[in-house]
Amino acid sequence: MSPERRGGPKRAREAAELEQQRRQEQKRRRRDAQQRQQLQHLESFYEKPPPGLIKEDETKPEDCISDVPGNEHAREFLAHAPTKGLWMPRGKEVKVMQCWRCKRYGHRTGDKECPFFIKGNQKLEQFRVAHEDPMYDIIREDKRHEKDVRIQQLKKLLEDST
Repeated sequence: MSPERRGGPKRAREAAELEQQRRQEQKRRRRDAQQRQQLQHLESFYEKPPPGLIKEDETKPEDCISDVPGNEHAREFLAHAPTKGLWMPRGKEVKVMQCWRCKRYGHRTGDKECPFFIKGNQKLEQFRVAHEDPMYDIIREDKRHEKDVRIQQLKKLLEDST
């Protein structure tokens, strides 16, 4: 029997497996493309103002702050803050919101849109969460008390053994 004939069924199986893998990959790509298209549709739907929204008397954000000396900085900030790009379902605009972490507009600290939602300085984040916890001081005092009691017990054992 020739070597070509011996490898025939094996090669046919390998070719069939490769074809099946290629088909599965194509299905996965199509499914990913459909999901991506649905997400893009949703994003573009919420970013666009609703049809029929007519803004005749458009109020400016800085108009909500009185024009008195001392408010110039706040009025200037609101005048140049971005107001376009984020639309809520009923045509309501998300206006002046700035994230304290990333300094971008349109979301607040702790929102999932923030690029620093999960990542960032983890030690500072743990410190902030711990100190915002109302039980932090009580837990810290309990740990300190337990440590002191343990030290006293060990000192007593040392004194008793000598």
